[in-house]
Amino acid sequence: MLCIKCKKQIDDGDLYCRYCGKKQSASPRSAKKTHNPNGTGTVYKRGSTWTAKVRVKRNGVLVSTVTKGGFATRAEAINYLPNLRAGKDGGSVSRTVDQLFSLVQAGKKWNEITPDKRSHYLTAYKRLDPIKDRDVAGLRYSELQNLIDGIDGAFYPKRDAKTILQKIFDMAVLENVIPPGRENIVSFIELPSKPLAAKDARTPQEMRAIWADWQNGQPSIAGYALLMAYTGMRTGELFAQDVSRIDLSSRCITGGIKTAAGRDRQIPVSEAVAPVLEALLPRARYGLVDCDENSFYSAWKQMIQRTGIRPLGSYCQRHTCYTRLHEITPAVSEVVINSIMGHSNSRTKSTLADNYGHISLAAKLHAVNSMKMI
Repeated sequence: MLCIKCKKQIDDGDLYCRYCGKKQSASPRSAKKTHNPNGTGTVYKRGSTWTAKVRVKRNGVLVSTVTKGGFATRAEAINYLPNLRAGKDGGSVSRTVDQLFSLVQAGKKWNEITPDKRSHYLTAYKRLDPIKDRDVAGLRYSELQNLIDGIDGAFYPKRDAKTILQKIFDMAVLENVIPPGRENIVSFIELPSKPLAAKDARTPQEMRAIWADWQNGQPSIAGYALLMAYTGMRTGELFAQDVSRIDLSSRCITGGIKTAAGRDRQIPVSEAVAPVLEALLPRARYGLVDCDENSFYSAWKQMIQRTGIRPLGSYCQRHTCYTRLHEITPAVSEVVINSIMGHSNSRTKSTLADNYGHISLAAKLHAVNSMKMI
């Protein structure tokens, strides 16, 4: 039939025009209804958009509630109610962002991710808190783009949040919450430019500044920076470390993440940094760290401003260790260096086995004790 106002073609029986919103038949005042008939559903406004809702009952008992949001007008939401009742367009199931993320975490692939990566993803998910109770089917591209744009930080925090969104939308397709293809809207979310790689080794002058920061009141973040520079530990390894596997008397940390070569390796603690580790241990709350990741990176920025060193990420401390080990004269064996760093020896020409059990702790301690940091 044609709309009585704009004359565009609409479906027979539509109460409102989907294009202009005009009501198609005027009801006598005596027959005015205050709500839709039972079982037909209802609509309500949520923020700037409208949501359609249908309550499903069996034998008079409510068994589920099905919703679909994101409609620009009340008329669109009302016209969609028949589709919602019929379970069309992915409307047969309603799931919130939080419910779908729980399903993502229960999946096999999630458990195969390294603890370090899972920690990053969980931090990223916290940044999606404004939409965690929203029905995924009602989320729109512009809303998601605005959410990502509003996340503090530059490229990496936004990238991780986008990655989690994609996993949630992929799960929404599998759970019949949205139709196949709808998950692609996440791929259109724009991110800021990726920063240039910053894996430069710290200079002796910068290391002296970090040492001075540590000695001036012993702020923990300076201690973690020193520990990574002398042991080659990753930031994620600090957070994942089981402190019960730290032996101060032997100056050995048993831990590590990432590859098979990196996990459960013996990490030597040099004489120079052993007092720092001893001071940090009583403060440990999150692995070997005394604060969560957000606080860690916030303190890292403050340390950079306080000391005047280059604004490089915490990974540069690990790169510092790797660089300084290569500067030792006479040269340290590449296999020994790789056993300290947790690298695979597959790219070296050494005839020694990759099994780091063949590299003694004494050999590794000798190497790190020979590093010249300042």
